[in-house]
Amino acid sequence: MVIPLESAGGPLAELNPTLTRGLTLIALRALGTAADAQEAVQEILTRAVEAIQDGRVPAHVALPAFVYGIARHVIADAVRRRRKESAYVDSSLTPLASSQPSPLESLIRQEELERVNWALSRLTMEDRRLLSQCFAQGESIKELAERAGLPPERLRKRKSRALKRLRMLLSGKFGHTSTSEPTS
Repeated sequence: MVIPLESAGGPLAELNPTLTRGLTLIALRALGTAADAQEAVQEILTRAVEAIQDGRVPAHVALPAFVYGIARHVIADAVRRRRKESAYVDSSLTPLASSQPSPLESLIRQEELERVNWALSRLTMEDRRLLSQCFAQGESIKELAERAGLPPERLRKRKSRALKRLRMLLSGKFGHTSTSEPTS
């Protein structure tokens, strides 16, 4: 059953551009083809609409988070089906994987990079420095704490809070809308 978002009405219709785009990118990245991604998105939206109509969306869970939870399950099922089907295919018929990313993969990576840079630019300098030292430079909390003369637990909490703020920015919290994202 194919359910266009516009005809679904209610909460999903309000999320149409953002939700559809996000689901399509996730499905495309995981499944590799536009046809498989479109099929997965339709399945995700069908399940979401049915859950909303049946009142199965918990009140404490945001609708986008609920829908992305459904997406994880649908995509995982599709990947498992593909693996099961490919087990029967002669491996000599399978083309070798290209070492270069496809144009679509490059576009997705560039978009993700821009989104992460956008979110990082909105963190405080202290948060950016701490995350950079931990993840980009590979320094441990213990090393950083010794150098700063602070208890390691305090830096762990700072790191945890900085990551939480970054996740919130990336997920659209803090009043972020798709129109405020970088387009370059």
